[in-house]
Amino acid sequence: MTRYTGNHCPVCEQAFTDEDDIVVCPDCGTPYHRACWQKVGVCMHKSEHAAGFEWQPEVGPDADKAAHEATCPNCGTHNTPGAVRCAHCGCPLPKAPDPITAKTDDEKSVPIYARDPSAVNNSRTAPGPHIDTFGTGEDGGIYRREIGPEDPIDGIKAKDWAAYVGRSPMYYLMQFFRISMTKKNATVCLSAFLFGPAYLFYRKMWKEGLLAALVMLLLSAPELIAIVATFNPTLFGSLPLGWIPTAANICAVAAWAFKIVLGLFAVSWYRNDAKRSIEKIYADYPEGDARTDALLQKGGTSFLSVILYYAVILLLASLVINLAGPDFVQYAMAMSGY
Repeated sequence: MTRYTGNHCPVCEQAFTDEDDIVVCPDCGTPYHRACWQKVGVCMHKSEHAAGFEWQPEVGPDADKAAHEATCPNCGTHNTPGAVRCAHCGCPLPKAPDPITAKTDDEKSVPIYARDPSAVNNSRTAPGPHIDTFGTGEDGGIYRREIGPEDPIDGIKAKDWAAYVGRSPMYYLMQFFRISMTKKNATVCLSAFLFGPAYLFYRKMWKEGLLAALVMLLLSAPELIAIVATFNPTLFGSLPLGWIPTAANICAVAAWAFKIVLGLFAVSWYRNDAKRSIEKIYADYPEGDARTDALLQKGGTSFLSVILYYAVILLLASLVINLAGPDFVQYAMAMSGY
């Protein structure tokens, strides 16, 4: 059992010893204490078998190779040995070359933003050494430029942009490069248009997200007041509310205009926000694993903030419903067919 000594059982998380009774999963080779295997009755990596998961040692003669293969070439995250995709950005992890279809050094795995787009979703297809990126020359012509991991975009290496961005690095690096070359900040982003402040929170743009949420709340205020005034007019007493319908219409148009602005400029705002954060990390950390870890921690996405944002929206909606009273509830139910 020397091969497994020092590695850990995924059930009890205890290190194997030479005296342990060990069994392995017939599909992926993951070792278990026999008692632990009998306890769970199924491999802990069963959901990953279809994707080609193969157990790799944590310690032992093959551990360094396994750890290297588990390091994401796109963002630098250190994944569990044997993982098929990066847990941080979803990039396919490199695999040991098939002796039949072995690749040359020039064909080895490269970051997702430097791949042939046709190879992004196929880990067994040899990635290209670059992506076709275009920019204008001094004579006004359009020329192709290749971007590699070490190439700078606005003074920041492409690999560091990718580590900070996390999900969808190819899309954002292409947009950042285009903005850098053309100096044109407008970029169509359907997610920002549809989800507004939620998109900004998802990309950890806290200040921009709070400001956008406040603007959307202010623009929706006249319509919310109109709803309450219609179904519960006694709440406002003798206050003059004749201006509310006109204000609600104006604010509705303004809200659409604001959503269009978000859809066109959110990516540019994200680039500027990310650039400031990365430059601060550059100043605080020397190049290496510590810098990469800082980029991964500071960047990436936050789904929790999106949930909190919509939770606040639901609370505000509940408040309006309570202020409008039972007549509004009956009206809403009637309109919905109940």
